[in-house]
Amino acid sequence: MTEKDKTLKEDQKHDCECEDCDCGTETNTITLDMEDGTTKDFTVLGLIEFEGGEYVALAEVGSNEYDILSFVENDDEETIELNVIEDDELFDRVADAFDEYFSSDEDMEEM
Repeated sequence: MTEKDKTLKEDQKHDCECEDCDCGTETNTITLDMEDGTTKDFTVLGLIEFEGGEYVALAEVGSNEYDILSFVENDDEETIELNVIEDDELFDRVADAFDEYFSSDEDMEEM
């Protein structure tokens, strides 16, 4: 994980498999091919559009930390390219937007 990783709050974690669970929580797990040829499973925590770009928060399954990456849908519309956000100031603004997104999501669940 990089120094830009974020840590999940307790209420953002979800440990069940949801297939036989009645918790009502929908999980979005994706498998990504890593640069070293391995694959890893990640939970998609959220997607946002921000300042003309699209960003995703991903947590490796079983991890309490998450990464925020930019993503671009390729022209074939069948693949998505995920990229590290190199600009620290942009990353901080996107991270703040995700913090707001997660807190508003919590507010909606409480209603």
